[in-house]
Amino acid sequence: MKKIAFIGSGAIGSILGAFLTKGGADVILTDPYKEHMDKIAAEGLVVNYPNGDKENVKIKTAYSAEDIGIMDVVIVMTKTTHTDSALEGAKNAIGPNTFVGTFQNGLGNPEKLLNYASAEKIFYGCLNVTSRILRPGEILGNVFGEYNIFAGSMTESSEQKELQQYLTETFAKGGVKYKYDNEADLHVWTKALLNISGNALQGLVRLKPAVVAKDENYFTLLELVVDEVCAVAKAKGIVGLDGEKFMQTLRSVYTSDLAHHWSSTAQDMLIGKRQTEIESLNGAIAKYGEELGIDTPYNKMIYLATKVIEDHYEDQYQENAAK
Repeated sequence: MKKIAFIGSGAIGSILGAFLTKGGADVILTDPYKEHMDKIAAEGLVVNYPNGDKENVKIKTAYSAEDIGIMDVVIVMTKTTHTDSALEGAKNAIGPNTFVGTFQNGLGNPEKLLNYASAEKIFYGCLNVTSRILRPGEILGNVFGEYNIFAGSMTESSEQKELQQYLTETFAKGGVKYKYDNEADLHVWTKALLNISGNALQGLVRLKPAVVAKDENYFTLLELVVDEVCAVAKAKGIVGLDGEKFMQTLRSVYTSDLAHHWSSTAQDMLIGKRQTEIESLNGAIAKYGEELGIDTPYNKMIYLATKVIEDHYEDQYQENAAK
């Protein structure tokens, strides 16, 4: 049984922790959201599923990873804006033999882990998992797709392969299909393409997917954004990212279960009034473009416009604000 700590245990971190606990791992959730951690520690994590099923999973919790001891595995699931500060607080949990992983949204996440672990100890990937907190200690979650988790690693040492076999088996016992292979980068970029193309842009135009799905001007802009992402991906050696195929399927995606949901970035911009993950989305494409000599004006525009909004939430127009 491996000791696994989640650094950042909101909705997604909590449900991943539940799956691994059900599979037999010794899991501890860490998060500064005290009400959520306290409720789970006292009564267990209540997990609801769309089909009406409900279960209670007993999991240990802590407000931070500072005093939890050295772990076998540390998985970072904070928002990307908090990665460095979260890992600084988790340094005591990372020993020379600790593996460190991330399934965060966006691009450039594995590279951040190199400040805290060697390349041989790092793994990463992306999720076909949804979850939201209904109330402290209770979540609504679901998994979808042929595989629910795609994972890869910076190196393919025997120790890394042994860990990935353990995670594959443990997640399977918890009801989740986990796939470790050498195509994780393509999966990460494919999911990032969905987030890069729409998350911030929907926040900027202040419209949900169901509305923009019918707007040709929006899709014209979207195609320009996607072309830039694919050009950068190709230059970085990502094989198989198909922008044309992506655009052909996007309208159906926007009119599916996502139709009436704000993207996470739009929620940050319009509802939460907080820092977004734009740095690891359109900001990452703009940064990579500069490094590679590839023009990315549309992604850069979205990145800069989002940063302006982040810097001036208190100054924005309000319909009933006093002049």
